[in-house]
Amino acid sequence: MDYIVKGLSDVIQFFFELTGSYGWAIIILTVIIRLLLAPLQHLQVKQAAKTRELEPLRKQIEKRFRGDPKRIQEETLRLYRAQKVNPMAGCLPLLVQLPILIAFFSALNNMHYSGVPAFWWIADLSKPDPIILPVLVGITTFVQSKQTTGPSQDDATSQMLLYLMPLLVAWMSTRFAAGLGLYWVVSNLVAILQQLVFPAGRTGKPKPKEAAS
Repeated sequence: MDYIVKGLSDVIQFFFELTGSYGWAIIILTVIIRLLLAPLQHLQVKQAAKTRELEPLRKQIEKRFRGDPKRIQEETLRLYRAQKVNPMAGCLPLLVQLPILIAFFSALNNMHYSGVPAFWWIADLSKPDPIILPVLVGITTFVQSKQTTGPSQDDATSQMLLYLMPLLVAWMSTRFAAGLGLYWVVSNLVAILQQLVFPAGRTGKPKPKEAAS
């Protein structure tokens, strides 16, 4: 992990020397990383949408075989196989992305900004931005989460997370260097744009009408 962190730090420094701005250096590298991870994000959203589409049938199975956990598991797996859905496939892209994203987070958090640290309205990228950036972090996080989760779910927990997570991330961004908040906003914007241009999980296929028996 240390090698990845150092490599990302060196790349940020390279783009800083190229542009004369740490802000633009962070934006450029964020866009590059997001584009490289775009196929994984597409797969993740697509698998999540397929699994969500089958959720009503999975609940039917739970209701039909209530009190028999083993049978519920067997029938659920049978349903997923019949519909060619692998719920775990939606987690794999995230597992691949996490080391890179964590390393980028560490590189930004530990960076010593030399020269001019200001960028746009941000007086110092090495210090927290109290208002504007956290608001942008919260808004873009909500929009990106809404795209990923798709239509509103009846699950109260999902609804709570949909609204609480952006607030939590926005609050956290008031505690970290503004460079991290800038990275988060740009990363969300690229993900939102990707989903708009290349929407995943909208196959247009009809939903199966009944659960496996």
